[in-house]
Amino acid sequence: MAESSKQATVIAISCLSGGSGKTTTVLNIATMLSNKGKTLAVDFDPQGNLSQWLGINDLSESATIAETILPDTDRVQIKEIILPPTNEDREGRLLLAPSDYSLSRAADAIAMEPGRERFLKRALKPILSEYDFIVIDAPPSKGILTYNAILAADLLVIPTECTPKGVTGAVSTSVLVQELEELDFQVPRILGIVPTRDAWAGANQTRISKAAITALKEALPEVHIFSSVRQSTVVQQTNHAGWSLLEAGEKSLAQPYIEAVDAIRKSRKLEVASLNFVNASQK
Repeated sequence: MAESSKQATVIAISCLSGGSGKTTTVLNIATMLSNKGKTLAVDFDPQGNLSQWLGINDLSESATIAETILPDTDRVQIKEIILPPTNEDREGRLLLAPSDYSLSRAADAIAMEPGRERFLKRALKPILSEYDFIVIDAPPSKGILTYNAILAADLLVIPTECTPKGVTGAVSTSVLVQELEELDFQVPRILGIVPTRDAWAGANQTRISKAAITALKEALPEVHIFSSVRQSTVVQQTNHAGWSLLEAGEKSLAQPYIEAVDAIRKSRKLEVASLNFVNASQK
């Protein structure tokens, strides 16, 4: 059943560190949200892993998300590039705005354009009323594409691997949001951090994983930390099949993503209630 609202809730998944489990988080959250309302997954990473996992492997003759952020004369409307995943029938509940390496060229093309940080937000605006949720897979590095992904969103989820490098990536992402806010951009609310690749040896969490989660709590005390995603080969297997962990029957592994989806839906309900109150008071 679709969740009632005037427009989509937009969620960016971003971490300024490679290997964070970012695209895995997008796949799981977008797939789970699609069971609650019509969902668009936006692959905004030039690596195009999300597109490949959802069965879109050849975009040589198709427009991609890259064309939607180009200057006016070359720009394509986002409705024209949206595709259904080809490896799993989800009855139109989950759709994809695909990406490939051409997105890097698009970033170069807009580098000197006024307002370039919000071209993705502009591209998404005409379709906000057609979806309940839009989930954006941001690149793993600082730059114009990541700025676009973050500034297009209402909410931000930061996945990060349980290593010192992962902690640095999560902190850097939080700092980037602060920097954008200081430049007077409207920034998303950080919904929380999803620790990933949490390594255990039998019944015991490894020292590195435990230290990383402790460091996250100390470095970002104001940010909620969801349960951690255990390191498992099952995660890679489900990724390449284009399935969420929940679809694969791995509810325990999927628990952190279930928590994040619940938090997204709760935030959405509060937004809808607030909007309804404002509308009623203006009558």
